[in-house]
Amino acid sequence: MRIALICAHYAPFAGGVESHVEEIAKRLADRGETVEVLTHRDDPGLPDTEMREGVLVRRHKVPVPSQHFGVSPAVWATLVRHRHRYDVVHAHGYHSAAPLAATMAGASPLVFTPHYHGTGHSPLRKAIHIPYRAAGAAIAARSQRIICVSRAEAELFLSHFPSARPRVTVIPNGVDLERITAAQPFPDAEAVIVTGGRLQSYKQIDRIVEAMALTPAGLRLVVTGDGPERGALEALADERGVRDRVRFIGRVETDLLYRWYASADVFCSMSSNEAMPVTILELLAAGARVVASDIPAHRDIRDRTAGAITLVPLDAEPKVLADALGHALNESPAPAQRIPTWDEVTTQTLDVYRDLTSAAVAAA
Repeated sequence: MRIALICAHYAPFAGGVESHVEEIAKRLADRGETVEVLTHRDDPGLPDTEMREGVLVRRHKVPVPSQHFGVSPAVWATLVRHRHRYDVVHAHGYHSAAPLAATMAGASPLVFTPHYHGTGHSPLRKAIHIPYRAAGAAIAARSQRIICVSRAEAELFLSHFPSARPRVTVIPNGVDLERITAAQPFPDAEAVIVTGGRLQSYKQIDRIVEAMALTPAGLRLVVTGDGPERGALEALADERGVRDRVRFIGRVETDLLYRWYASADVFCSMSSNEAMPVTILELLAAGARVVASDIPAHRDIRDRTAGAITLVPLDAEPKVLADALGHALNESPAPAQRIPTWDEVTTQTLDVYRDLTSAAVAAA
C-alpha cells in the first residue's frame, strides 16, 4: 500500500502530534508498506527529502512561517501533481493548515486525525479558530474516515461537526511498552515528580512549580522538554525559592527520557487542553502514580485505567495541588496498567486504510 501522511511538523521536531505520526509511520514501513510523510520545512538545515527509519520524508517550503498555522502551497502542489501516487492520504492536526492542503488538493481516499482541542491556546489562536471553523468543516466533510485518539476528543469534535459522526472511529494513542519497561531508574533515593512536554502556557507547569514551594524539602521536580515558557518557569522557581529542587533537563533522547519516567514516583500534568496525552500513558506504563487536571481527556484515561489517575481542578490552588502530590507520593506503588501499544495502534489504523481501499476497489 502507498500511504501519504500529511502533518505540519515531523521529526526531529518534537511534539505530541509529531510523535504520533512518527510512531505509526515507521511501523507501517516495517510492515512493508510504502510510506511518505509530506510536511513543512521547519529548519533550513534539514534536507528537502530523506529516509528516516524506512519512511521517505518530503519537506516543503513555507513562505510565511508559523508554528501553528504556517501555510505551504508546496504541499498542496505535491498532492495535486501526484494525486494518483497514493492509495491513502492521512492528514493529521486540525490545529494546523496541513490537512486543509490535502482537502483542497482533492486527496482521496482521505483519512483525518484531528488531535482536536476545540480552540487555540492563546488569544490570537483562539481568534483564528473562529473563521477557521469553516475550513475545519470542509476537512471533516471531505474525509472518508476520521480517527480520534480518545472518546473525549471524539465527542468534542462531534459537538462542532455533528454530521461527521458516521465516519468517526476512536483509536487511542499507544506507547512503546518494550522500551519503557526496559528502562532502568536512576540510582537516587530522593522522591521525584516528573512533568513536562512542550513548555507552553496551556500546559500550566507554573502551577506545579508554585505547588513545589508547599511540598517537603526532600522532594524534587524534573521538568522535561523545552518551549517558549522555559525562561519564565525558571524565573518562577527562583522567585518561589525552589530552584534547587526543580531541574529543567530540556529535550533528551528517548532512552534517557524513559529512564526519568522509570525514576518518577509521580507524574503531574496540569494541562488545560489535550486530546489523548501520550506522556501520561507512558508514565502509567512505567508504574508512576499520576496527578492531573480535571479535563475530559484525563477523565477518559482515568476511566480506561480503573481510576489510576488522581484528578484535581484545572484552577487548583497551590495548596490543593501540593496536597494531591503528597497524597500520591504516600500511596502504594501504582498497579501495572494495560496500555495500548503503538503496534496495536498501527494495526487498527492499517485496518481503516484497508477498509477504504477495498471499498474503492469495489466501487470501481
